[in-house]
Amino acid sequence: MQTTLRSIVLLTLLLATLWSCKKTEQNEIGPALDEFNALPANKYHPTDILQGKPFDLYGNWRVIGSSGGIHGGGYEIDFDYLLIKPNAMFGIVRNGELVTTGKIEVVNDPQFDMLVHFISDKPYEEVNIQLVYDYEKFIGIQADTLSLYAPCCDRFDTYLKKL
Repeated sequence: MQTTLRSIVLLTLLLATLWSCKKTEQNEIGPALDEFNALPANKYHPTDILQGKPFDLYGNWRVIGSSGGIHGGGYEIDFDYLLIKPNAMFGIVRNGELVTTGKIEVVNDPQFDMLVHFISDKPYEEVNIQLVYDYEKFIGIQADTLSLYAPCCDRFDTYLKKL
């Protein structure tokens, strides 16, 4: 009886902690997400250029790490969330603020399944975000993890988890 009660209490605490973390993330991006969602759907592309691709890129993604560069250790994470919605629109959130928006352009390259350019509305010097500076990425998605790989040579990869 006591073991069952202890298990129930521990399970309840675990679920409450997980729910709290999820709610904190939603609160953290809430105003930025509202601002992003207010953008007109056809701001960059009149139709959804990513429709029919083999995976779902759309959603809210939290940055979980990076790798690459000359030493392989990645870069110091410089943003918190990548927001992607239909018609190939993206937004970048740092410290709860939508710091830039832009469009995703698909590059037809037979070497890569999905090579894209993240074209920011603001220049790198204004936002200081690696993804804006090194905007060419090969996309990989496994389960709820998005990997943005640099296609070549001592550049950086970024890893994100779907909210």
